[in-house]
Amino acid sequence: MKKSFTMAEVLITLGIIGIIAAMTLPTLIKNHQRKVVEAKLKKAYSVVSQAFLAAQAKHGEIKDWPEWDDTEEILKEYIAPEIKNAKVYGPSGEDSSNNFSVMCSDEEDIYKSHQYVWMTGVGISTPFSRTTASIKLMDGTCIGLNPKNEWSSQYLFIDINGNKPQNKKMAGTDLFFFVINENTILPYGYNWNKEELSSTKTNACSSQATSGGQTCAALIMRNGWEITYW
Repeated sequence: MKKSFTMAEVLITLGIIGIIAAMTLPTLIKNHQRKVVEAKLKKAYSVVSQAFLAAQAKHGEIKDWPEWDDTEEILKEYIAPEIKNAKVYGPSGEDSSNNFSVMCSDEEDIYKSHQYVWMTGVGISTPFSRTTASIKLMDGTCIGLNPKNEWSSQYLFIDINGNKPQNKKMAGTDLFFFVINENTILPYGYNWNKEELSSTKTNACSSQATSGGQTCAALIMRNGWEITYW
């Protein structure tokens, strides 16, 4: 006589499997999302760094390029030619205090864009600028660039999802901050120590910090391209 499971035993087994799945699935999803962000950020940083290096080999040191008061011109003349099928977007011309995405948006689409927010959920205005120009890569990644002048820091922004619908528009999630120091692209906070990067200090990679999320790229790179704050 062959033994078989009763209906009750089957239901109990399925229930146990369901409970285990419910407990483990969110962790698996979060781990996958984290790996995707890590890979996209590393790739984007590599692409833009190589483009700047290639342009520097042709046109001289980055810090000496004469057009730094006009980043749209910098992107068109120096960077776009080094990145296949890259599309350049000019500055919005609008006050960045509207907190909307001013990167990789055509003029008529600026106010259809979702706003970027810090890790605290507060809308981001600065360090974006009405003079921020941007360039979209083939995979949708958006790179923003601020000019070098007396009222705007020379920031470089990487939005790994660009204007895709699933873009969360959050610092430290898909928006990351860099600075151009002389001839090198460095993560914002590159000169902070590791404890400061994730502290409650303003701009640190923490939801408890004012303007939290600005140092997340530095923290990720300090940890060997691994996200540890999710």
